[in-house]
Amino acid sequence: RKHVQAACWSQTVLLILIRPFMHWKREQASSHRSPSFPECGIVNVCSCMMHHRTLKVVCVSIKALYNIELSLCNHSCSAPEQLMEIGYFPCTPVYPMLAVSLDMLELVSILFVHSAPNERAWAATITKYL
Repeated sequence: RKHVQAACWSQTVLLILIRPFMHWKREQASSHRSPSFPECGIVNVCSCMMHHRTLKVVCVSIKALYNIELSLCNHSCSAPEQLMEIGYFPCTPVYPMLAVSLDMLELVSILFVHSAPNERAWAATITKYL
């Protein structure tokens, strides 16, 4: 199961996320703003007449936790693509229920480069912070 999920990430999902990530990176470089959400909390509403599935996702950022809903159908972008478009990385490859902001992931990567590895302290800090 672990190998199948790793293959899904490397052969499908990560390849699909390159374009929305590069677009998000360009927008961030030009605007210097944090990721923002629509006021209604619904991302990428599709107007096709097909059946839609709503996926509720908890988004973790440096500022707060956000609850959003993704609208999924055969014609719309996948859940990981929709999350990447708003600056969040999905925690699972298909139907993520949790996503972490790219800003927070960048902060953590810089932190881990400059500190001794201590996952327990990191987890306790994030739990207390949120």
